[in-house]
Amino acid sequence: MQVINVPKLLVVDKSIFHSLCFCEKKLCEFVKNYNVVLPHTLAIECVISENQSPDKDPRKLLKRFDAVIKAGANIGYQSPELLKAEKMTICPIKSVVDEDSTLKLRNSTLEIGIDSIKQGANHCIEISKQKINELLDRAKTLYETIIENKNLMKKLFKPTKREDRFNKWIQIIDHNNIMNNAVKAFFTEQISSHTDANWYTWHYTRLWFAYFFDWSYKKSLPGSCVKKDISNDFYDIEPILYLSRADGLLTNDKKLQIPLAKAAFPQKEEFKVETFLSSTREVQDIFDDINNVIPQSYRIK
Repeated sequence: MQVINVPKLLVVDKSIFHSLCFCEKKLCEFVKNYNVVLPHTLAIECVISENQSPDKDPRKLLKRFDAVIKAGANIGYQSPELLKAEKMTICPIKSVVDEDSTLKLRNSTLEIGIDSIKQGANHCIEISKQKINELLDRAKTLYETIIENKNLMKKLFKPTKREDRFNKWIQIIDHNNIMNNAVKAFFTEQISSHTDANWYTWHYTRLWFAYFFDWSYKKSLPGSCVKKDISNDFYDIEPILYLSRADGLLTNDKKLQIPLAKAAFPQKEEFKVETFLSSTREVQDIFDDINNVIPQSYRIK
């Protein structure tokens, strides 16, 4: 019997997408060679982009996103879809790749109008805002619980590097019987009685609790100015969550994605590529670095 080697699945975040957007040809060449999934939140961020730079215009970003999907990249599901699927079936999801939407995008012609973009952006922002407010409320509740216990404060909130902090938060979550109660609080007892580390619901809860711990830590610092708008973090956690089913993450986000991914998924691979451009560093240099750092196991051919 012939053994078919399926290439590993690589999650590509917005920092890489935006850096290669300057050269659509190179971006499309990249996804033709590698088994790539783009987070659905990346498409949302293309729509809601308000950057005045011509290269960050929503219409251009959507056009490039469409071109990349047609060139061979896959689009992923949104977290709400995956959470809903697990709730309905009481089974863990098998993949983060939305094959139906990917095929639909590849076989359709993208029509981009200013009015439709604005309408879509307003809808996405409103939906995201509701979820972000819900998550912030949970972060505030955790913070208030922690500060009431001075001994716990001293134990948890010692000054450390962010990578060390995320390692500590994950260890606390994994070894203090937190997850079942956390899943129950996030969702329902019906789900919490079934979930384990194989569920997307489990990882969604786990990563957000780690984020809440870190948010609380920063809020506890003297003179701190903790983020009131966590929308960027809200979108940036999605690529990390895909590691529950994917094999590697390609990013340049050193502040959140790399330290949290390393802490939550130590068995997976995080590939960091510098995305800055200068008089001596061009898009081709970024592309060369990517080809050098990604193993052959992710290549389609």
